[in-house]
Amino acid sequence: MGSSSRRLVIGTAMAAALLLGGCAQTGSTSAAGALDSQAACSSETPAATGGPILPAAQSAITLRWLGTANYELDYKGQVFLLDTFYDRGPRYPDLGFTPAQVKRATAVMIGHAHFDHISDVGPVARQTGAKVIGAAVSTKEAVALGVPASQTVTVKDGDRLTYSGVAVDVALAQHSTLSPEVLKATSHLFELETPPMTAEEKAAAKAVFDRGTFAPEVITAGTMAYLFTLDTGFKVLFIDSAGPVTDGDRALAAKVGPVDVAVIAYQGHPVPEAQVPYTFALVDLFKPKLYIPSHHDEAVGTFLDIGVHPLFEKIRDTMPATKTIYPLYRTPICLSVAKG
Repeated sequence: MGSSSRRLVIGTAMAAALLLGGCAQTGSTSAAGALDSQAACSSETPAATGGPILPAAQSAITLRWLGTANYELDYKGQVFLLDTFYDRGPRYPDLGFTPAQVKRATAVMIGHAHFDHISDVGPVARQTGAKVIGAAVSTKEAVALGVPASQTVTVKDGDRLTYSGVAVDVALAQHSTLSPEVLKATSHLFELETPPMTAEEKAAAKAVFDRGTFAPEVITAGTMAYLFTLDTGFKVLFIDSAGPVTDGDRALAAKVGPVDVAVIAYQGHPVPEAQVPYTFALVDLFKPKLYIPSHHDEAVGTFLDIGVHPLFEKIRDTMPATKTIYPLYRTPICLSVAKG
């Protein structure tokens, strides 16, 4: 039975069993019950910080959103981290852990090298020993942030990386852009709605801001998409900025076909009419069975916390076979990836 009929089950942490191609149902099935028995599917402690991990023999993955565009993917005893922006500075909601607590990673995939995606790559790499993967501008910045050059892997469009039971295809994506006028306007809203930062808060925010690069090549040459294909045929896509669709995106979609899960950024434009088309174009290209947003939460002083329901409604009304989940920090999303 092909992947088009694959059943994908969410553990009890999501309080549902979701059948792809069908409707969400409360309760659980026997497959869900097997997943529910695993501590990894109920713990809010990330695997990267020492939380429970699914057994290598389990045909399942755990996904956790760790704020902004950070995710972790746990499969076969391996923990893959996408982006490393955990010490986000003053006035951000608490993620529930610190960079110093991140001690487990098989690999760190950096989508791009802006500070709000790479700022904690130094301590994470040193503490885990994991290779840091990214475009040339990203690995250069990782070295500047304290990652040994020997611990970096520079990738380009069309590359493929392999791990135990996992192949990762890399595609050149593109970073989104906003006009200076829009950025000025959203920043002004923070000035109107929140008290001025103290001198200590300004210093802390600047320290975080400085752990990244705004080199122009980040936009068109430094933003990478990662497509995980598991040994069961299950496919998980990560794109951490909702820029325009690129030739790299199209080539990857043509190569792998529809994916099972797509985690694609939804951030930037504060008006849904301006933002939805960018993210939806990528969702429509990869036609996932399940879409999960990222980067939709507030970026203090710059981006508003934007509601995802206009995007979810667009997906519901035009792609009825695609389901959506709104993630919460650290809450596990356990998915069966078994064949058939």
